[in-house]
Amino acid sequence: MRLEATVPENRGTAVVQLADELGLTRSQLIDEALTLFLKAVLEVKRGRRLVTMDPRTSQPACELATPTLSALEWALQPQPLALPADAVAKMRALTEAAPKAGSRLRAAAKRHHK
Repeated sequence: MRLEATVPENRGTAVVQLADELGLTRSQLIDEALTLFLKAVLEVKRGRRLVTMDPRTSQPACELATPTLSALEWALQPQPLALPADAVAKMRALTEAAPKAGSRLRAAAKRHHK
């Protein structure tokens, strides 16, 4: 399958340099990267974290994370939200008493949905 992507200039340069260093084509390098990312997503879905290990001590050296992996980790660990009854009542009252949307707000919403 042919894919096309836009990446920041510095990352594109790093891809070219790394592919040359490893003797891979850009396609091979991207395939390797996607393989690692798919594995990372699978492990995060299993509730695991990705780390590098120091071979001398067998201790984690650093955690590997991306914005997507971090968001996925947080999404898979929902926390219950407990609010006092008076806070819920106040939010309900504010919602019910909200003014109707004016013409300027409706126009802004239309522009936003385009």
